[in-house]
Amino acid sequence: MSSNSFSPSYIDQNIAEYRDNPLIEALPPILSEKAAAKAMLLRPSFQPEERNLPTEERWHLLARLKHVVVPRMIFYDVERTISRLIRSAYVVRSPLAAGTWRTVYAAQDSAQLMKIDPQLISSESQMLMVGLSGSGKTTCADAILRTYPQQVIHHSVWHGRQVPITQLVWLKVTCPKNGSISSFCREFARQVDLALKTDGKYEKLFSKSKLTEDMLEGSMRQIAATHFLGILIIDEIQRLSLAKTGGTAPLLHFFQDLRTMLRVPVVEIGTNKAAKLFTAEMKDGRRASESGLIQFERPSKRVKEWDDFVRRIWTYQWIRNPQEPDEKMLDTVFDLSQSIPDFIVLLFKLAQQRAMLDGTESLTPALLRHTYDESLTLLHPPINALRENTVKSLSQYEDLLPVEEALLKLLELPKHITVVDDYMEKLFPTAIPSNSQTMPPVGGVGDTVTVDANDDGQPVAPAITVQPPDYVDMRSVANADDPYQELVDKEVISNDLLNFESRAR
Repeated sequence: MSSNSFSPSYIDQNIAEYRDNPLIEALPPILSEKAAAKAMLLRPSFQPEERNLPTEERWHLLARLKHVVVPRMIFYDVERTISRLIRSAYVVRSPLAAGTWRTVYAAQDSAQLMKIDPQLISSESQMLMVGLSGSGKTTCADAILRTYPQQVIHHSVWHGRQVPITQLVWLKVTCPKNGSISSFCREFARQVDLALKTDGKYEKLFSKSKLTEDMLEGSMRQIAATHFLGILIIDEIQRLSLAKTGGTAPLLHFFQDLRTMLRVPVVEIGTNKAAKLFTAEMKDGRRASESGLIQFERPSKRVKEWDDFVRRIWTYQWIRNPQEPDEKMLDTVFDLSQSIPDFIVLLFKLAQQRAMLDGTESLTPALLRHTYDESLTLLHPPINALRENTVKSLSQYEDLLPVEEALLKLLELPKHITVVDDYMEKLFPTAIPSNSQTMPPVGGVGDTVTVDANDDGQPVAPAITVQPPDYVDMRSVANADDPYQELVDKEVISNDLLNFESRAR
């Protein structure tokens, strides 16, 4: 994902603790569900007349399927959480506070950091995202980062005050395959160079052979502090080798330094195997779950959201005889993909290639099965294990095993979220376009995503959220004359607590 730096325009904040902070005021506005849907969606261009192109050219058009991103229900949950993580961390790292600069100056020396008076309040600082390979975790993270297209912000003057700082809003680092902390630090430096366009300066510094692991960690902390890093996204965290780091504790302490000393939030993304990193000690699991463990679970059967995803993908048919997916086709796709989004797209692409080559120019359940049998043989073992869905079958593939029960117990209460189905249908219809229709790209590859008002240029009204029957709006409770009694009346807490003192007498 390319970086984008700019001089900011500052936005007044409605939330009290977000006011008078240039780091927060320079960010895009907090998004409604509709605005988030539009910002995260990627829908490459499609023109029905392209079906008339020669086979060799249509073959190339299939590459566009790799760039289709359809926000699913879980995407909105993650977007809101990351939005909160960034802003809540910046609350305690305002560049207008003297304590922030003491932290910046001492960032490289962990001993000095520990001596600084911890006058800053603690903040929410971590989220763990786990799921099967191909379930959409990385796609989700990248989609959310597109809602912050200005990765680097150069501040100069804020409300007449000189604020000469460079703000690095986000950084996404993929763990190297060898899994060592030193390699991770070097990859961190490389990504910083790409974002800040520093021509490999930090990568060269981190590549010096005489640097110890402590020096590398200190330099990483200094970069994060100096450039006011807003959030660190760590992908493929399961690659971090416990053997090379001396066990779980050093690895977790390494990331904890960023969170607790510098107030830089960390989002860890990995397969279900990654959950093992946090199960050795209860406190590690608690930290990982403080923003809610986000599990990218696959549906065990067809559901509306999954059907709509397939139908939207099916609109990209470059074969000459396109057809809507009927019930039999949807059942076949589910069986052959076991609902994994990456498998669906791969099967769809390869099936179209086969239909072009054999001259049938149409998709059928039989053709999909032939494609699966002959072109996806490497995926047969894990898909069969998912199809069987037993502990014995899944245990053959460590990444397929469910997250450990110990970590699941730390989950927050289920979050309720409104899916903007109608709006998504407007942005990306599920119906296959006719020969007279075109599909202009939304957030096309390489385009800058802008979050704006609705299609008529009017401000987007807040989405109406359908809450569960037992939902209690805590804002109304806080405004009550007697909040405690209000909670009792709404049966959120038991009246026994109120009567405890009288019973004790």
